[in-house]
Amino acid sequence: MLLKYIDLYLNLEQYPSELATPFGFKTRYICNFLERRIRPLKYDTDGFSKICVQGNRVPEQSCPIVSETAAVPSVAFDEERYRVLENDEIHEFLIAMLVEGLEKCARHHRIPLAQMQDAIEDFRSRGYTNEWVHRKKLLRGTGLRAYLLCSLDIEKFTLTLRLERNGRTVFEEPILQTKPDETIFAYRFKDVVLNENTVIVTGKFGDPTFTLDIGTLE
Repeated sequence: MLLKYIDLYLNLEQYPSELATPFGFKTRYICNFLERRIRPLKYDTDGFSKICVQGNRVPEQSCPIVSETAAVPSVAFDEERYRVLENDEIHEFLIAMLVEGLEKCARHHRIPLAQMQDAIEDFRSRGYTNEWVHRKKLLRGTGLRAYLLCSLDIEKFTLTLRLERNGRTVFEEPILQTKPDETIFAYRFKDVVLNENTVIVTGKFGDPTFTLDIGTLE
């Protein structure tokens, strides 16, 4: 089974949803970064496609495989410290939990730990930012090159459309913002197409997410 997903969350039996739900949103920016690094590895694990690091009051020593597809290493969650974190302290707090969980998982199962540790160091070197180009496409007959640019942070996901002509940016604006969770934003965009004089950003099911009349461009 190929490893594709990384999650960091709180045990809902130990923590109220008022705490656990926002915490889960805050972790996706780093987990998504790791997922996009490990998927190209096509790493074959022994019976799970997810590593779900679980924050607990009293962590277990084992790393069980649950629901047949998820390895679940548990780590200590310092609720008192979490509630008083300031500014950018949240980054290293989450990284510490994640690294501890991945290392525990590696003691029980075969995973690409070194590659994930390298990805975390790269994440640090980028200033804890998660940005990527989802689509780059030439819109033939218009001289326009379109880019769908993604940015995921603790608070939100942002999709930006950039249009260039002859190397010059003629349009660049955020066209979608959601909470930072792939289940909310991932299906909202897939491609950029041209219909006569209209640039259309389409979703997974073909629905338009954004339209722009190219006649309005410089």
